[in-house]
Parts: sequence; structure tokens; C-alpha cells
Amino acid sequence: MLDRIKKRTFEGFKEFVLNMETTGTTSRSQILMAGILEDPIFMTYVMKNVRTFEDFIDLPSDEIDTVIKTQEQIIGVLAKCIYGMPEDKILAFENNIPKHISKLKDELSYLKEVTPSEKEGAKYFILKIVRKLQQQEQIQGFKWHLPPQDMFHPKILKDGQFEIYFETGVLAAEGQVLKGKRSDAWKHFYDSGKLMAEGQYNDGLKTGVWVIYFGNGSIKAQGKYKADLKHGQWR
Repeated sequence: MLDRIKKRTFEGFKEFVLNMETTGTTSRSQILMAGILEDPIFMTYVMKNVRTFEDFIDLPSDEIDTVIKTQEQIIGVLAKCIYGMPEDKILAFENNIPKHISKLKDELSYLKEVTPSEKEGAKYFILKIVRKLQQQEQIQGFKWHLPPQDMFHPKILKDGQFEIYFETGVLAAEGQVLKGKRSDAWKHFYDSGKLMAEGQYNDGLKTGVWVIYFGNGSIKAQGKYKADLKHGQWR
């Protein structure tokens, strides 16, 4: 999965981050897990850059104003985003957009109910606009924390015992390499050092039973892989 992204270097990295920002929670978790098992260091950089609506409301008021001015319906979308938020957070956001307080309050008064999926979709809509304006250099937007250039180049795996470390020095993964590909038993770890996943590889592909753990050591998921794809029922 990550090889295709890395081939496009920084452009591919930024596009991947944007996709992660606007992907549903379940799908994002699945992509995140697959990416971490493939390259935990690269995915650490990805998650450093993924932003949420909460990051948007912390932008300078002039940049938020620029976002609002892009489309007439933006205020209505923002109302869905902040619907149900604690009053102090809503007030803080309103104070950050003094030119639009009246209209935002009107939109909030019209809303009777906002479903979780509607709220999620509204937040993704705002993030897409922010990223587009940032790309067009109309706003500064969110600061990028880009990985070093060499992280985009494929690493040649040497046969034998192989270990991958986080930049902090904590072990990220360990296992066997055969003919330049992952083989046999591998273990993957959280940046806290706790076991995150363990299972088998064959010719570089996940195979057989895999167990995924929460950070506290309890089992999060367990099931089989066949040629790197989930196979059968997982629990």
C-alpha cells in the first residue's frame, strides 16, 4: 500500500494525509493498522500531520474568515460541525469569527438534530476546503511536518533477524527476513514499547493467524490473513 504513495514522495505523502483526514473512523483505523504493520515510522509522520475540525477552529480568525467566504453554505455546514459541542467551545469559536456570529447563531437555531454521519461529513467538508486553500497559498493553514527524503526510498532488507526502531529508539518491529522479504514470525510494537501485533509472513505477505492488541495488552482483534488479505471471520 505505502510503496505507491512513497513513489510520489512529498506529493503522495500530502495526498495520503488528506485522504486520512476525510476517511470514516472505521476505514481510517483499518488503513492505519495496515500502514503501521508495513512501515511504522512512515505512519508516525502521517499521523503527525492528520488534522481534525478541532484544529480548524484554532486557526487565526482571518484564515477562518477566508474559509467562510469561499461558499455561501459554509455557515450552515459549520453549524452542523459545532452542534452539540460544549457551550464554552461554541462561544470561543463564535468570538473568533465576529463578522459571522449572527448568521451562525441563526443557523444553529434552525437545527433540531444532527446525526453523527452528518456531523462527520460536515467536518470533512471544511477540512477539504482548508487544505485546498492551503495548497493554493490563500491561507497558511496547518503546518506540515514532513518526513526526511530518504524515507521515500525503498529499504533493502538483509536476510536474517531484522529490527525496525522508532526515531525515539524504541523497537517498532522485529522478525525474520528471507530473500529480502519478511518471513516467519514477526512482532510489532507501539511507540510505548507494548506489543501491538504478532503473526506470520510468507514471501513478504501476512499469512495465517494474526493477533492485534490494545495498548493495555488485551486483544483488540484476531483472525487469519491469506496473501496479505484478511480471510474468514475476525473477532
